[in-house]
Amino acid sequence: MNEDGPEKWMSLALDLAIRGRGMVEPNPMVGAVLVRDNIVVGVGWHQKFGGLHAEMEALNQAGDKSVGSTLFVSLEPCSHHGKTPPCANAILKSGISKVFVAMRDPNPLVAGKGIGFLQSHGIEVEVGVR
Repeated sequence: MNEDGPEKWMSLALDLAIRGRGMVEPNPMVGAVLVRDNIVVGVGWHQKFGGLHAEMEALNQAGDKSVGSTLFVSLEPCSHHGKTPPCANAILKSGISKVFVAMRDPNPLVAGKGIGFLQSHGIEVEVGVR
């Protein structure tokens, strides 16, 4: 494994996701890491049911540093309005240039739509890291 490669950052995202255990159900545990120039500029995890999603936590922490950054997220970003607005829209507006996703969301409301949305707007997405 490349020490500074996608696996390193996705491992961090997965470690962050676990912090939501027991707090986010019935939603999944999700972690996110924003990296720019090989430096973490934002991290987040879904902390409680109905609360901000991991991607939004990381974006809020990063602020303007999200422009040109790479997002590592343990689950495909949502693309629908639920208790929170779609993360895919926020990712697009943030200036993130590439997204690594550990796995597609099996929820039929998302199921590839978040990835498709990002790709259709020119954001490179790689699925299946870790």
